[in-house]
Amino acid sequence: MQALAAPGHFVLTFDDPETAHDARPGHFIAVAATTPANAGSSILRKPFSIFTVDREAGLCTVLFSVYGPTTSTMALYKPGDKLDFLGPLGGRVFDADPHADVHHVMVGGGYGVPPLNFLAKTIKAANPRAKVTLIYGARSANFLVGDEGLREVGVEIVACTDDGSLGVKGKVTDGLAPLLSENIAVYTCGPTPMMRAVAELCTANHKPCQVSMETPMPCGIGICVGCVLKKADGTFSRTCTDGPVYPATEVTWQ
Repeated sequence: MQALAAPGHFVLTFDDPETAHDARPGHFIAVAATTPANAGSSILRKPFSIFTVDREAGLCTVLFSVYGPTTSTMALYKPGDKLDFLGPLGGRVFDADPHADVHHVMVGGGYGVPPLNFLAKTIKAANPRAKVTLIYGARSANFLVGDEGLREVGVEIVACTDDGSLGVKGKVTDGLAPLLSENIAVYTCGPTPMMRAVAELCTANHKPCQVSMETPMPCGIGICVGCVLKKADGTFSRTCTDGPVYPATEVTWQ
C-alpha cells in the first residue's frame, strides 16, 4: 500500500499474474474489502479501474481515495493480506485510434485518471512516436493524481486546477479547447459532469471521443442490473458488461 501526497489517496498493489496478463485499459476489478476486525464491512462490491500493470512480475495496481467502508478498509491493508476481487471485468474497453497521425488526448479528473494512464502507456509501448497528451484536473494542485510514469515515456501533461495553483486555471475543457483544431482522438474518464462537458465539446467539434462511465456497478458481472445506462438510441445497456467504455455519441447524459 502506498500513500500518495494527495490527501486520502492510496495506490494498492496486488499480485495476480492472470489479471496482469489479461487486463486492458478500461478494465476494472470489483472489490469486496474486509479485514478480520471489520468483517462484513462491504455488502456490495465496488469497482476500481486498473491503474498500472506489470505483466512480467504479475502485478497490478488500483488508485483510490478513501470514501466509505470499502476504501477505508482497503487503506488498512498490509503486505500479505488477501484482496477479494473479481476481474478483470468489462465488456468494452478503450480502443486506441489506429491512425498513425492522430494525436491521442486523455482527459481525466480525480480517480478517473488511472485507466487513462494505463491507456497512454499502452499506446506509447505500441508506438513510441505516437503523440499522447494527458489533460487532468482537480480543485488544487495537491489533489492532482494519476500521472505516475507518463513523462518518462514521453506523454505530454497539461494540468488544470480550479484555483490556478498549477497549470491552466480552470476546467479540463479549458485545457482541451486549444487542441480542437488538431487531428485528435479523445478518451475521457472522471466525474460525470466533467465527462459530459468533454463529450459535448468533442461532439460539437466533430472529434471522436470515448468515455469510461463511472456508474455504480454492485455486482460487476451483469446480474444485478444496477448499472443500467440509457443510450442515445433509446435502448439500455449494462455498464459493467456492455461497457464501461462507450463512444460519447452513444450516451444519454442525465
